[in-house]
Amino acid sequence: MMIRPEILDHWPEVSARFPADFDLEATARSRGAFTRKREIKNAETLLRLALAYGGCGMSLRETCAWAEAGGIASLRDPSLLERLCKAAPWLGDIVAALIAEQAKVPAGRWAGYRLRALDGTSVCRPGADNTTWRLHVGYDLATRQVDQLELTDVHGAENLQRISYRPGDIVLADRCYARPRDLRPVMDAGADFIVRTGWNSLRLLQPDGELFDLFAALSAQVEQEGEVQVRVDEATKGASPSEPLTLRLIIRRKEPGQAQAGQKRLLKDASKRGKQPDPRSLEAANYILLLTSLPPDAFPPTDTLTLYRFRWQIELAFKRFKSLAGLDALPAIKPELAQAWIYARLIVAIIAEQIAGQVPDSSPSGLDNTTDKPVTLAPHEDSRGHDLRRHSRTAPLANFPQRLQSNPSPCL
Repeated sequence: MMIRPEILDHWPEVSARFPADFDLEATARSRGAFTRKREIKNAETLLRLALAYGGCGMSLRETCAWAEAGGIASLRDPSLLERLCKAAPWLGDIVAALIAEQAKVPAGRWAGYRLRALDGTSVCRPGADNTTWRLHVGYDLATRQVDQLELTDVHGAENLQRISYRPGDIVLADRCYARPRDLRPVMDAGADFIVRTGWNSLRLLQPDGELFDLFAALSAQVEQEGEVQVRVDEATKGASPSEPLTLRLIIRRKEPGQAQAGQKRLLKDASKRGKQPDPRSLEAANYILLLTSLPPDAFPPTDTLTLYRFRWQIELAFKRFKSLAGLDALPAIKPELAQAWIYARLIVAIIAEQIAGQVPDSSPSGLDNTTDKPVTLAPHEDSRGHDLRRHSRTAPLANFPQRLQSNPSPCL
């Protein structure tokens, strides 16, 4: 999915990728992106200029020169800057329309479930050493495509409510998404989650409401994998929910090499800050902790851990957007122009990936898994006779790993 400027030389092929029901002219006018015909004659021309600047990495001056040479438009870079700043919300609408069109493809399912990953990635302005913009992405693991996206500034925190859910979804998320008041809404939507958690991410209770001693449970675990039932303190003010949020805590003891690598990272980070690491953090680094709402009869600990390992595929999507599509090369400092650049880059990246076809996947662990399919899903099961009631449709998956037909990355 390498983006090259030549993509704009094939405008009919590019423009054919936009949804048929998305009216460029009407939406541009309603958003205030295109209000008068002067240097730029129509909304399509404005979009081509935006894609040349943001999508293909031209500077404002180069974009103007390209447009002049091609007989597309005649304007100077200050005028183009003003037009692009006004067009940012409209370009965001186009990104949303492209993603919504992709999401219309029926997804494969595991026993009626649709597997999705949620994560965020940062985009930094020139000269910044930390996050300036944050891209929140929902990723369908069956189609291997982005199915929801939201762009926020640095204050937009990562949480499970950044995407919407449907009955039968299973969302996979990293430990920064383990927040007490974000879990219940996922279940209320008829979906389920597998979320990694740390020893101090949540206040866990026993099912009877007494404080849960995590480290006692860790030391008491004999097998490499196990689970305990816990209750999450949702920290709600006023009246408590009618039913406590009771979940499964999946515990897996890491291999010695993995545990030592995790502890080494903790020691290194603490040393940089001139502090000593918390002994509890060093102890917790020996384990993988997952919170899930999935039923234990259909998803025992081994299968739940296997499912969670597929979360790394969203990291591959970020790698394609940044390393190949150049999303990490933001040149703009002005917020409105930066938004226009990011949205334009995403438009071209999505279209380029559609044209190029699905790129081969590889594990971020560095292992050669090219002979294995990353995910193999059951055929689409949303037939008229398919029962979508929560959990009741799912038979125990004793051969679940074999049904995945995959050897997922060993890294969690």
